Amino acid sequence: MPEKIAIVRCPDYSRNTVRKAIEKVFELLNPDFSSEVLLKPNMLSARGPDQAVTTHPAIIEALSEMLPKPVYIGDSPPNTQKSIEHYWETCGYKNASLKTDATLVRIEGQSTVFNLNVSGRNVSFPVSEFALKKPVFNLPKFKTHNITVLTCAMKNIYGLIPGYPKGLLHTKFPEPEMFNRFIVELYRLLQDRIIFNIVDAVEIMDGNGPASGRKRRYGYLIAGKNAVCVDLVCAACAGLKISQIPFLRIYTGAYEIPEIKVVGDSPEVMKDFQAPLSSFIFRMQNSGMFSKALRNLASQLNIIPVINHSLCRKCMECYNICPAKAISKDLKIDRKKCINCLCCFEVCPHRAITVRKSFLARMILP
Repeated sequence: MPEKIAIVRCPDYSRNTVRKAIEKVFELLNPDFSSEVLLKPNMLSARGPDQAVTTHPAIIEALSEMLPKPVYIGDSPPNTQKSIEHYWETCGYKNASLKTDATLVRIEGQSTVFNLNVSGRNVSFPVSEFALKKPVFNLPKFKTHNITVLTCAMKNIYGLIPGYPKGLLHTKFPEPEMFNRFIVELYRLLQDRIIFNIVDAVEIMDGNGPASGRKRRYGYLIAGKNAVCVDLVCAACAGLKISQIPFLRIYTGAYEIPEIKVVGDSPEVMKDFQAPLSSFIFRMQNSGMFSKALRNLASQLNIIPVINHSLCRKCMECYNICPAKAISKDLKIDRKKCINCLCCFEVCPHRAITVRKSFLARMILP
């Protein structure tokens, strides 16, 4: 049987519009929600809902009303000095929980340690015990990402790894290709915990996401049981090929993909979708047109973070998050230590960190 993926028009975040769109998703796919669930949004940064960085609270609120009780809401943002309550308040999830009696939960507490072998590289990491005990309803935001190119359903599972260990994993997999391989294997490890996926694609982010790209309106929810198939459909909506998205290229090259049947609405492919700066570099690194020597050279082409000190407010978020300890207290980046994981770029609340091509990339690429 084909794997059904629903695309349903949702032009805005008003209560009735969102509820009707989710009802249509459930009507098309007929999922079984017979028990309590953990709603897992994308809570990357303490940003307001209007910035298209996090999953919109209107979707959280609607699902909290519609699903069997009890309903839990939880995600683990990157390690910062802000309290989890600050995230809940700023992202709008506290208000959603108060309206619906859903329970906000910390998933940074008790964890189970897993071991994975990723292309010959062994790694141990924790996964939230709460997420392992409750079925996870995955609620990603449709955004770009300079390491994974697109971040939707599969990448959102990374948030089930609590707090600071997420950053440390970048030191284990500093190469974008290896990090994307880890995302694939992490999803395969936890896929049975994910009961459903709804991607918030009402307002999306393209360009240099996942926190500082261009916000634009698309006006849809994209949903399904299989996160890989959901992401393949999201890529198609953006006009991106599988070969352009590292984790999808890796997954489809190694594992079987079911036939996909899209039901619901038929949106046009996004016009002028801006892929992140890294997209062209990844295509070059994996092109069969280049000799081994040129591919080795291509591996040195990078996207690097740059601090704009005129915008910096010295909140120290970048200093606190850096897993390689490459940022000093006077907010300078040590290029010899920097692994280009872009964690600092993702968490900066003031858009004071931008990304640019490395020196070699600027010399070679357009």
